[in-house]
Amino acid sequence: MLPKIHGQRSSEAKTLLDSINKTINYNANPYVVISLSENLLQLGEKEKDTFLIIRALHHLGRRNQFANENYKSISYFKRELVYFSNNLLSEKVKKELIGTEIAPVEIYAQLGNNYSNLGDKKTALDFFNKSKDIAEKEDLPFYKAVVPILIGEIKVGIKEYDQAIKNYKIGLKRLESSKVIDEKTKIFNSSITVTSIANTYLLKNQIDSAKLILNHGISKSYHTNTKSSELSFDIIKAEILILENKLDQALKQYEIIEKKSNILDPSKGILYYYDGYAKCLAKLEKYNEAADLMEKGILIRLKEAKDFSLSEDYKQLAKYYKAAGNIEKSNAYFEKYVLSQTALEKNKRDVIKEFHEGELQSLNSQKEQQRKITSFLIIGGTMVIVLLLLYLFILSKRKKKNTQKFTELLNKIESLEQQQNLVDTKDNILDEKSTSDINKETFDEILAGLQKIEEQHYYLKQECNSYNVAKKIKTNTSYLSKVINAHYQKNFNTYINDLRINYAILKLKEDSRFRSYSIQSISEDIGYKSTDSFTKYFKRRTGLLPSVYIKKLNSIT
Repeated sequence: MLPKIHGQRSSEAKTLLDSINKTINYNANPYVVISLSENLLQLGEKEKDTFLIIRALHHLGRRNQFANENYKSISYFKRELVYFSNNLLSEKVKKELIGTEIAPVEIYAQLGNNYSNLGDKKTALDFFNKSKDIAEKEDLPFYKAVVPILIGEIKVGIKEYDQAIKNYKIGLKRLESSKVIDEKTKIFNSSITVTSIANTYLLKNQIDSAKLILNHGISKSYHTNTKSSELSFDIIKAEILILENKLDQALKQYEIIEKKSNILDPSKGILYYYDGYAKCLAKLEKYNEAADLMEKGILIRLKEAKDFSLSEDYKQLAKYYKAAGNIEKSNAYFEKYVLSQTALEKNKRDVIKEFHEGELQSLNSQKEQQRKITSFLIIGGTMVIVLLLLYLFILSKRKKKNTQKFTELLNKIESLEQQQNLVDTKDNILDEKSTSDINKETFDEILAGLQKIEEQHYYLKQECNSYNVAKKIKTNTSYLSKVINAHYQKNFNTYINDLRINYAILKLKEDSRFRSYSIQSISEDIGYKSTDSFTKYFKRRTGLLPSVYIKKLNSIT
């Protein structure tokens, strides 16, 4: 049951509120505010003071967001939203909330930001649209301007660039024309929006449009708003120079950016420029320098970001190492990319599940433990040791399992007379079950055609699809599907994937030169357009990642 609105505020509550107000700013350590807000939440629940509870939940939502604890942030914002959606607020509390940023329009926007950070663009867009609807209905100038900009960021994320630019421009126009939004807020948000529009034009390779909007921002002096704004404009200029192939100029620009960034933030200034600077170095074929810079940037980002959010950085770094000839590191980072993509998908599915009532009870229990510092240190130390031992155990078990799978695979290769049948997956659900409309002669001709396709290794070509295969063996896709289903008990895609993985297993075993290729090159050589698809199917068919299979083959030769 939710607490009811009640009575006068205690001196302890007033002291906590004052402490939070003094501590809150964008440079503050979020965990300091989190600790104070947890105490405020506990006190609010004890005193049944709805205003304190809502205030605490909002601070906990925002500060956990700053600390990249998006799951926790979502949980707190959703609890806060309950008070508004169930009409639990008295007139007294509503008056107290006036002048704060605490309102459904803000909560929906922050929920959208959290889901966007987790990669769930669809859910983020749903929350942003709810915020937008409220802003329009209640005529809230700031949110009417800013929410379209947030929607623009989502549109960029799903590569709907024209829609993104349209939303950005709506937001920018409303910011610049507003007579209500204070000047400092207008300039700050306008500066960010101008660089976002320029970036989106660059994604579309529309360099002149990017220059125009950038010059508009400069004419309004947005680039002088803060040191961070100045850097953002400088970075766009460098990106334009890269696209214009003025690489030496771009390199000089990045050297200036590097100096400015490190003055602005000596500990993590690299985060402003590492990816763009690395791209410039790579275009100049300085691959080792590009990889080194990228790796340094990733290490700094890992201190405050979740591993799965570095997915694209891992992919880029793998490409630089491949170009530099360091295949081992390239494979390692491609593997990190694949695994981080998998983690991202899991995180999308688990956001709601993670924060059921049991999780909230667990958090309350942890608060109690934090007060007993000595006990906490002992328990914490023990947990570290246990986790370390558990990690070593899992590592050992995984290594043993990989060795076992590898041995089984080698034994299977040696024992099979027809090695092309090494991988033979059966589908439980088939597209076309009946072959009653195909006479025996046609059925046999299609099988013979498939045999030729296999002998000629046509399945290794990226254009190999059911339409092209049917065309090559002079039949239609329906007959082709029915024959494959009936004869092989599998669908067309399974049939082609089995042939490719079978070929890869044997080729890697027999050809040490093929083993020296990067995972990306191997996947392209056997017909895959995506490294992810090859890695996924290889693991599914063999129980091993391609890189593990290659390492074990190299170790026995």
